[in-house]
Amino acid sequence: MKRAIALSLLVWSVHIVAAEEKKPLMHYVEDEARIVVMRGEQLIFQYNKKPTEEAAKHEPHFTRSGYIHPVYSPSGKEVSGDFAEDHKHQHGLFFAWTKTKFEGRKTEFWNQKLEAGRVSFSKKHRKASHSGREKCQIIVEQLWEDITATGGPKPVLRETWKITTHDAGEDRFVFDIESAQWLIGEKPLTIEKYHYGGMAFRGNDQWLNPDKEAAPPATMLTSGGLGRIEGNHSRPKWVAMEGSIDERKAGIAILAHPQNFRFPQWVRLHPNKPYFVFAPMVEEPFQITAGKAYVSRYRYVVYDGEMEAAELDEKWAEYSSER
Repeated sequence: MKRAIALSLLVWSVHIVAAEEKKPLMHYVEDEARIVVMRGEQLIFQYNKKPTEEAAKHEPHFTRSGYIHPVYSPSGKEVSGDFAEDHKHQHGLFFAWTKTKFEGRKTEFWNQKLEAGRVSFSKKHRKASHSGREKCQIIVEQLWEDITATGGPKPVLRETWKITTHDAGEDRFVFDIESAQWLIGEKPLTIEKYHYGGMAFRGNDQWLNPDKEAAPPATMLTSGGLGRIEGNHSRPKWVAMEGSIDERKAGIAILAHPQNFRFPQWVRLHPNKPYFVFAPMVEEPFQITAGKAYVSRYRYVVYDGEMEAAELDEKWAEYSSER
């Protein structure tokens, strides 16, 4: 009996190894809680379908799904951060509008402690998600809800993310996110004028110095050659943030596509915290209306060490030519 069981386990392990060997270079693995995208054995990022284990350690209103964390550098450094003590509502790579109005109510999807809005994973489009030699694609949906409505949460937006990860070699990770937000119902969502909100990125906690008078551990650079202070509310084509993680430098750059609404969009570069956000409402409000999607596109380049501005300019030029 024991011999039969041992033989069965051996056959099962052989099948697993064989299956692993058959996986395309660019692929994803999935369970009930997460989708992990990989290049061979290298981890690239994790999309969270359910709240992470870390969420249980914090107040319930900070719980969230439908975002990406961790984001890894090619050497395995986590460049993203989640549930930071200073800003628990900032979750890795996430999309959230700040000051909004829906059906006369003041909704808020960014500052979760206000308990005025919620974003969560809804479903994955299985038929449109696939692995491959040169790229891997997953399509997921998030549901945006107004939780101030009388009678319980009211759906506001249905958002799809088409996430395409390219084989850029073992020294660079490159993936794109195309977000499409569709209004649920007929009444518009107004995104009010405000100094931040939109597609955002929160960096590793090691890039935060609690001493606000000291220089931040991570640097920021825009396509206009500006740093985090002078670059705040400028309108760049790309923003890069990099710093040391476990004594080795790594970074991430986010490139904005020229077809984006109000391109080049304003950016909020925080003066000392490791986060920035593309914010198209900085100088004037706008609305998402029925029957027309709000579409935005960004390319993410993750790397170890430093990246020259000239290389990012080249990558943006290549990205901007894609339709």
